[in-house]
Amino acid sequence: MLAKKMLKKGLIITTGIFLLVVGATHAQTFTDDAKILNAYQKALDSLFLNVKTITATQAQTQLAENINAISLNLVKLNKNGKTGNEIYEYAKPATVTVGIAYLCPRCSNSHISESSGYVIDPKGIVVTNYHVAALYANISDGNKPLGLTVRMADGKIYAVKSILACSKTNDLAVLELVTNGEKIPALPLAQAGKVGDEVYVLGHPKGMHYFFSRGIVTNKYMEEAGEHDKKIFREMMAVSADYATGSSGGPVMDSYGNVIGTVSNTKMFTHSEMNPSVQMVVKNTVPVESLWKLVRSESNQ
Repeated sequence: MLAKKMLKKGLIITTGIFLLVVGATHAQTFTDDAKILNAYQKALDSLFLNVKTITATQAQTQLAENINAISLNLVKLNKNGKTGNEIYEYAKPATVTVGIAYLCPRCSNSHISESSGYVIDPKGIVVTNYHVAALYANISDGNKPLGLTVRMADGKIYAVKSILACSKTNDLAVLELVTNGEKIPALPLAQAGKVGDEVYVLGHPKGMHYFFSRGIVTNKYMEEAGEHDKKIFREMMAVSADYATGSSGGPVMDSYGNVIGTVSNTKMFTHSEMNPSVQMVVKNTVPVESLWKLVRSESNQ
């Protein structure tokens, strides 16, 4: 009688062994961040022997150029809503790790500074932040740049060939990869997100690869930025989804899996100078409207 009751609940007893029947669910593997980083570093040696990446000097030049909107083969919009896990599984293959490879003055080992990005054209066009590309272009503190690359979720590594378009004001850079004709997964661009919309963010905060978070659009406003004597105002979209250093350049998606923004920075609000207790952290992302100023679609969405 006890065995029958247990069987109905999904518990099977066989010769003293208890086996829990989970049903039709599929277990997900656990991310091994140390293993991913180690494999990334090892793969760079063979990559750099066969493919040249954009140099830091070339990156400096291209970041300083004013480039008109570039035409790309953007993928069509998703029109069907997805669950959180469906968005994660859909976006992960098109979300990349942007890796700055360099040598430090203290050892002979190569190192990687990791940020985030996402593919928008299957031919190998990636969006990340301007400040990510600028970090490579202006690498300092005695560090020697080795190359700019991206790593796909499946472990494939591609060299960055050039910076096709960029905006320092809007903190965006569009990178071209050396794919040798290979097509890679890409995410579609929405026209805009609205305050109150549900959002999902995917990226690599502090080396936690493919960290996924959910929130809403909390504000769309003009942010004051720039140096003291060179103030600028730029479009920003604040969200409540979590991210941190390393998430820069990652995709911000709507409930359909369409990109509505790009992770940019955080801004901490304290009570006052006399009372520096943290009251709120604003998560700033670059709205997709700013990206549309750099790209246009060759295909009908």
